[in-house]
Amino acid sequence: MLEHLKKLVAAETARTGKRRTIHLTDDTLRDGQQCLWATRMRTEHMLPIAERMDRAGFVSMQAIALVQFDASVLFLNQDPFERIRLLRERIRHTPMRAAIRSNLMRGFFPVADDITDLFVERQIANGIREIAVFDALLCNENLASSIGTAQRLGADVTLGLGYNIAPGYDDALYVNKAREGVERFGVRTVMLADAAGILTIDRVRTLVPAIKQAIGDRARLEFNTHCLTGLGPWLAIEAAVHGADSILTAVDPLANGNSLPASQMIARNLREIGFDVEVNDGLLDEVGEYFGALAEREDQPVGVPAEYEPSHYITQYAGGAMSNLESQLKLAGMTDKMSAVLEEIGRVRVELGSPIMVTPYPAIVSAQAVMNVLNGERYKVVPDEVKKYVCGYFGDLPLPVDANVKDKIIANGSKDVALAPSAIEPVLPGLRQRYKGIGDDELLLRYMYGDEKINALKPTATGDRYSLRHPVVDLVDGLARSESKAHIQMSGSGFSLSAN
Repeated sequence: MLEHLKKLVAAETARTGKRRTIHLTDDTLRDGQQCLWATRMRTEHMLPIAERMDRAGFVSMQAIALVQFDASVLFLNQDPFERIRLLRERIRHTPMRAAIRSNLMRGFFPVADDITDLFVERQIANGIREIAVFDALLCNENLASSIGTAQRLGADVTLGLGYNIAPGYDDALYVNKAREGVERFGVRTVMLADAAGILTIDRVRTLVPAIKQAIGDRARLEFNTHCLTGLGPWLAIEAAVHGADSILTAVDPLANGNSLPASQMIARNLREIGFDVEVNDGLLDEVGEYFGALAEREDQPVGVPAEYEPSHYITQYAGGAMSNLESQLKLAGMTDKMSAVLEEIGRVRVELGSPIMVTPYPAIVSAQAVMNVLNGERYKVVPDEVKKYVCGYFGDLPLPVDANVKDKIIANGSKDVALAPSAIEPVLPGLRQRYKGIGDDELLLRYMYGDEKINALKPTATGDRYSLRHPVVDLVDGLARSESKAHIQMSGSGFSLSAN
């Protein structure tokens, strides 16, 4: 297989007269830690290594999305806008990117354009230079206001197109959506986003070149996949061979498993088959060493290459969502129900019209699946979000909901959820009246999470607690702090240490 790819790249180089450069976009601080650590990486974990990551040669760095906002406030008691500012102080050369999930915010529910536009504006004001937008129903109309705001403020826009295995999601659909993004909205990057890692090699070989041909040189084609099926690295390499300009990766050891392909391995393999990759391998290794030591210190997992797992083609469950599901079932004492819940997720997804399993639909589908497993009778208990979904609150559904299932959802769902959504009214005038005299960052956070949570936020610790240090230094520091006395003798190549 490697020789076959080498021949394809060599033929392209001969035809164009130059080697093509494949760029890497880093997703360690956003999706890597989301997929493996359930988004529990703190801001002070990121700061000591940010400058090295800035110098590593990434074309862009995805730094934050709404999931990180949620985790920062709800679980870590940290200000996500402060995270952006502190990272920007250290990441001065590489554009930082934030991801916006359509017109959805806290609570996974569509909101007015005025609050979404302010959310985009404040991230840019705090240091974001690229905005990635995506709509899980592939409804570009839901993205128009955010795109316009980002471009007006000088940020480049990436349009994410979530991959799905379902009737009607053929190459032509993705080509049309990509072309619309470039021609109507003027986006600078189109990202084929395979959050569940369910693309196949054969599909990459048709879909990637079709999208690239449609957008040409007017926009960069970026490829995003995950490693849940074990095929992520191979898919990434194939995508580059067949036209992708950049690949989203995470720095090993926050790669693999539920996460993305590893930056170090993808760079080596791309060079091996004939591409140029402008990343600093030495710095990537230093970054990897830091995150490995941090994972051990914080008792967090590292990514392990997965065996081939075809069940993911049924559940189509994203890596970040998978880690959160595992965490939630563990907290609820339901780890023994994991296999039953995953099987039910596959059934519920199809019955709900096979939505793309990116936010918010993994949460919506899994909530219904958990209710079905716990109650024995399917759709006896219906979360409000499920009823809102089938009633069109999130927009027009690409595929219809199973008629019998829809009847059960409407019958058993809350009567407080109307069968048709009402118009979404602007919210900023009321917020500004309620919160007089505070900045827009704080206003947004109070709107999203409530006063109690925002009052409890703590400033980020920016000392050297998480700085990169040699293990021997940590050992000596620990001994110095110990109240017990002992004689320590250590020696190694080129050094000897004796302490009482």
